[in-house]
Amino acid sequence: MPTAEHAGTALFLKRWLRRPLAMGAVVPSGRLLAEALAETTLSAIQGREGHVIELGAGTGEVTKALLAAGIASDRLVLVERDPELAAFLRRHFRGPQIIEGDAARLSRLLATHRIDKVAAVVSGLPLLSLPTEVVNGIVNGVFETLPRGAALVQFTYGPSPPVPRMLRASLRLIGARGRRIWRNVPPAVVWTFRKPAA
Repeated sequence: MPTAEHAGTALFLKRWLRRPLAMGAVVPSGRLLAEALAETTLSAIQGREGHVIELGAGTGEVTKALLAAGIASDRLVLVERDPELAAFLRRHFRGPQIIEGDAARLSRLLATHRIDKVAAVVSGLPLLSLPTEVVNGIVNGVFETLPRGAALVQFTYGPSPPVPRMLRASLRLIGARGRRIWRNVPPAVVWTFRKPAA
């Protein structure tokens, strides 16, 4: 009988074979990357009320790390566009709210589900491999929902920030680069982006 982890990896690979650019990687985020994302998110929500929104929750590797880091399950909202992955999340996670929908329409999705207070957004979406207009829609939507000073936590496999320079400038975002997780496959870096509080 396959474990949930093996079933998740197999499902992720199957989805990747169908739509490689949308998935961004051949396997789900590794444990060390998931833990780094969770650690950064936990730090970002200190003293903040509201939900933690996970974009592109996939098979729940980052979700597990967020829960293990101590973020309450009823505070987590998982957004996943792929129906098969959303169904997998529903089978394996009872506490978090799971929304099947497009992260590029985030503010509308959250309003439909009456989620009005957001403490942070953590993203597993492959921003560097998505079309510019999709990235613009996602990042603009994130910062429509986040209060000033609250963070978007995003990883990237590339050497450059995962939010393009012109988009950062237009939204007046401040980016902070975390350490590189060399033991992830491929190696990855966690970034945080914020609009200044003042």
